[in-house]
Amino acid sequence: MRAHFSDLKTFLRYFGFWLLMSFVDRFIFILSFYDKINWSTPTDLLRIYFHGLSLDLSLAAYICALPFLGYCIAAVFPKIKFMRKALDIYTLLLIVIFSLTTFVNINIYREWGDKISKRAIDAVFEDAGGAVASAESTPVLIPILGIVCLIIGGYWLYRKLMPIEKYYPKKSAWTIAIQFCLIGLLIFTFIRGGYGKAPLNPSRSYFSSTAFYNHAAVNTQYALMREYFTRNQRQRSPYKYWNDAAKANELLKPAFAVNPDSSRHILKVAKPNVVLVLLESFVADLVESLGGEPGITPHLEEIIKGGVSFNQIYAASDRSDKGLVAVFGGFPAQGPESIIKYIDKHENMPAIGQEFQAAGYKTSFFHGGQSEFYNMKSYMLSHGIEQIVDNINFSPLDPRTSWGVYDHVVFQKMLETLNEEQEPFFSSIFTLVNHEPFTLNAAYKFGNNSNVNKFKSTAYYTDESIFNFLEEAKKEPWYKNTLFVFIADHGHRLPAEKYDINHPKRFHIPMVFYGDVIKEEYRGLKVNVIGNQTDLPNTLLTQLNLPTNRYTWSRDLLNTTLPSIAFYNSKDAFAVVHPDQVLSYDRVGNVINYISNPKNPKNQTDSLLNMAKAYYEQVYEDFMKF
Repeated sequence: MRAHFSDLKTFLRYFGFWLLMSFVDRFIFILSFYDKINWSTPTDLLRIYFHGLSLDLSLAAYICALPFLGYCIAAVFPKIKFMRKALDIYTLLLIVIFSLTTFVNINIYREWGDKISKRAIDAVFEDAGGAVASAESTPVLIPILGIVCLIIGGYWLYRKLMPIEKYYPKKSAWTIAIQFCLIGLLIFTFIRGGYGKAPLNPSRSYFSSTAFYNHAAVNTQYALMREYFTRNQRQRSPYKYWNDAAKANELLKPAFAVNPDSSRHILKVAKPNVVLVLLESFVADLVESLGGEPGITPHLEEIIKGGVSFNQIYAASDRSDKGLVAVFGGFPAQGPESIIKYIDKHENMPAIGQEFQAAGYKTSFFHGGQSEFYNMKSYMLSHGIEQIVDNINFSPLDPRTSWGVYDHVVFQKMLETLNEEQEPFFSSIFTLVNHEPFTLNAAYKFGNNSNVNKFKSTAYYTDESIFNFLEEAKKEPWYKNTLFVFIADHGHRLPAEKYDINHPKRFHIPMVFYGDVIKEEYRGLKVNVIGNQTDLPNTLLTQLNLPTNRYTWSRDLLNTTLPSIAFYNSKDAFAVVHPDQVLSYDRVGNVINYISNPKNPKNQTDSLLNMAKAYYEQVYEDFMKF
């Protein structure tokens, strides 16, 4: 009997240790974002812990399963000794992993608005230098100290809770059977989260309309582990709302209903050159005429005044890999997946470089960083881009940031190349300086005492680099026959630093057509229709009388009958933007986590939500088919 209780107490202490570690992880996370908690209502904190408990128990059970299995084997086969040293090594290894994810998660959440995920870790392995560069914009010393302290403190606590006790190797078959059934049943129950029909998943922890509360409740390590051990989502859609594709398509019709003969043709040249400038992290809050602070992008303001500005454009998602596909391919973001990382898939989808190449254009792409990152190189080469210029094409002496060559140097290289290029040409450039860690080798216009000011300063630098590029281009004969297109790859939490990942302000971006090829009567036009980043291909190709039939998710923003609507998503949520309502829906918790107009008629809100559900369900179906 003594052996029964001793072994059971040992198991419960070990189980309790890992449960406590989950509590500590959550406390550190909450403390790191204390401004998001209503501290005047202590029950909110208790509710976060209460609703997160099922995942905490499950994680602890998963961790305890392997030591328990080793204990059972040693009990059945006495010659196989249950080594305490093996348990110590196993525990220390998990404490290290646990501590790393705890503090890395904080930096990722601060920058991305989502907790640590398989996608974030994959990005680190794909480009460790880029990941380090991103982390440089947040304090580094504190997380490192935190990791060290949590490892030391965690292991010390483990040794205190698990002293070396006398082991009872000789047990009767009944004793072993009872222990196996009792403890095994506890482990199985906690792992599964009960005995209902639905297995345990992160949505169990969702309880609030406040997104941060749900994110805090979800066990960080459990959610990450689940991503690695669940089936690959290449062929498993996270968006399953309608059993009938015809029903989903019917719901989508209002978003794409348009009279094709109602498009405005703003160009006076039939076959102009096209220069597409993809701006890193250029959220609309950087542009005064789009509601931003004055003085950050004065030259872009001048471009807007002389061009055609699309004022209500929303990025497809929150990261560059998805923005790149949206801009060049007109394909919406896929939530937890990214089609560009699957070469066999993205090779089968359309992109505008193919249309330009087929029309006799010379095509090129410029980027100061590594074009292999996010499979940009394979994407461009497989979609009609003949020449790629990236960091390897520049002198080692050229000034560089953590991400690559400075934008003004890349613009100069682009200018030199285009001066020798045969017309017509389609050339694109992807800037990089306005990215964490927001590094400049010159003066910071707004200072560098905070990330906000550094971000505004690098945006100002990018704006100035564009201005200098255009001023030099004006001296060249090809300039008068060129359409310049400016659009961001995605938005950003800065400079406002107050919008959660579900807020539309995080996704509102600039998009401008500019150049002498625009008819005089359209210069200064502000197009106020709500649209998507994915609408660029159809809008651009329609103006050039190039085929648009392959871009089924892209719409013509210059069509006067186009419905005013847009969609955006992040890893776990998706949203719809309408003149009367903006709402975001968390697919994990199945809850609306942002709504701009709660007083809007319920039937209209439900209709918009159903349309958004149908939109992403069909997008993902296309993703799986490619």
